[in-house]
Amino acid sequence: MMSRDRRPIPAALAALGALALALSLGGCGLIGRPQNKSAELSEWFTVTSPVFRDSHDLPTRYGCASYPGGQGRTPPLRWSGAPAGTRSFAIVMDDPDASNGARVHWVIAGIEGTVNELVEGASITGAIEGLTSGDKDKAGYVPPCPPKGERHRYRFTIYALDDPAPFKSGAKLKDSLGAIAKHTVGRGRITGNFGGKQAR
Repeated sequence: MMSRDRRPIPAALAALGALALALSLGGCGLIGRPQNKSAELSEWFTVTSPVFRDSHDLPTRYGCASYPGGQGRTPPLRWSGAPAGTRSFAIVMDDPDASNGARVHWVIAGIEGTVNELVEGASITGAIEGLTSGDKDKAGYVPPCPPKGERHRYRFTIYALDDPAPFKSGAKLKDSLGAIAKHTVGRGRITGNFGGKQAR
């Protein structure tokens, strides 16, 4: 389960846009200001998963194939409490413990505002995906794959948006994150750990 935090977002973070991941996404260029006042004080909602608890281990099958049993599948996610007026959802998965600064492993948007869960390995009709930190040619999910012996956190942040699809498929990271920031009216997060004790 995820701890809930409904404190107002400080003005300094609002200036970067409501996206504002807990740590700076090095080189991602969070740009633009929210287009509406509600985004500046976006509410946190609850995100959970039936396969792992917040701040606990992700099962090995959700990691890369370099780990025994790794299948690279997206984990199932559930959320509730999104604000009224939500037209769609976006998901950003990032690794704040990467050696060269936080790396984005997944940017997806265009998830219908009536949806409140994703099943394991979901293929989402009508969804759009942007480029990730390390892939300039291909959009899509990049599974957790930390170096041998390292244990990293992987944050799945779900954004409630006031726009049905704020960027085009294959958008550059700075463009997709900036667009999400401008249209965020609420957000929630669950974090899973991967690596370290898990054999590779």
